[in-house]
Amino acid sequence: MSICLKDFGVVCALGDSKASVAAGLLKGSRDGLMLDSELPNAEPQYVGRVADSAFNKAGTNLTTGKKLSRNDKLSQLAYLQIADTLLPLLAEFGQQRIAVVIGTSTSGIEYGEQALKQKIATGEYPENYHYSMQEMGTTAQFIADLCQAKGPVYSISTACSSSGKALVSAQALLDADLADVVIAGGVDSLAKLTVNGFKALASTATAQNNPFSTDRDGINIGEAAALFIVTKEQGGIQLLGAAETSDAHHLSAPHPEGEGALRAMRMALTEANLQGEQIDYVNLHGTGTPKNDDMEAKAMFNACGSNVLCGSTKGMTGHTLGAAGALEAGICWLLLNDEYNPEHQVPANVSDGELDNNLATINLVDAKANAERSAKNKLQTCMSNSFAFGGNNISLVIGKQP
Repeated sequence: MSICLKDFGVVCALGDSKASVAAGLLKGSRDGLMLDSELPNAEPQYVGRVADSAFNKAGTNLTTGKKLSRNDKLSQLAYLQIADTLLPLLAEFGQQRIAVVIGTSTSGIEYGEQALKQKIATGEYPENYHYSMQEMGTTAQFIADLCQAKGPVYSISTACSSSGKALVSAQALLDADLADVVIAGGVDSLAKLTVNGFKALASTATAQNNPFSTDRDGINIGEAAALFIVTKEQGGIQLLGAAETSDAHHLSAPHPEGEGALRAMRMALTEANLQGEQIDYVNLHGTGTPKNDDMEAKAMFNACGSNVLCGSTKGMTGHTLGAAGALEAGICWLLLNDEYNPEHQVPANVSDGELDNNLATINLVDAKANAERSAKNKLQTCMSNSFAFGGNNISLVIGKQP
């Protein structure tokens, strides 16, 4: 059964609304990838940071008035964009039939870092600090409190596939008749833990990241909140197919031939009753690390051939870790929505332009290919890939229904 992605709220390095994110995507903006000297322990690094001005719209809990963690602020900004759509559903189905599933990897750890800094300086934690703000379930419960949801509420933390899996979990809750509406997505905020942790793994880029470039050398850590309202309705933009696989190949490195990634893509296409060449655009995981981009190009070629347009948007958003799956599914949602993408364009694969010719032959989006595609037909179907540590893979197929 396909499920309806009824509405979407988003905040990331590209903007704090659906319109601003869509505009930044199609412009190819890298303005949100900023050189940061506060988070890294050593030399400055580029990160995908939400603009400080966005937080003027958030900062206190709508229900308690207490100060929020950065993860909560991001959650609130995304939630406010879908709140009006949720209200009539809440009235129709009731609180017990609204569920919340959120993918995250950092939860409130950034607030914990700030609290520890104060403790070291003054001997006391902040008055309103509590360790529970760092627990993985905290963000899901915060969103449930915002929308008064009394159905199942839980978090998923499988690194970079977390929030893609949240959408699959939403489908399972609807199929099992445990909910009529699910708020599903992902939230992750910048923190010293992740910025320095990935640096220690030699996985961060020396400058702005360059997916599928011969010069690619790693990722830029980013932050985002991306929330969907998911229902059983037919019509509109639907999750048509989804598949999860596990390589069990290595703790942090992907399978070099992309075997698990390819199986996920093919299984998602089968569930959507589509062939690879029927997909209009694939949002690749495209981290900009040497091994990921090499294996994913192989998987993309074997699943969809060399003609389907594809690319990574992490050259604009950074890698938002636990939020990446939902953010990039949301990017597909924006592209399929005539209000935000009236010309039916797809975002270019933004990098330094030095394409790695040693990769499998795939059709990375550039301005010429985009113009040819948008002149030919409307966007109908997109695929989004998310691949995590441990070979934890998910592919989602998203498309329009009349």
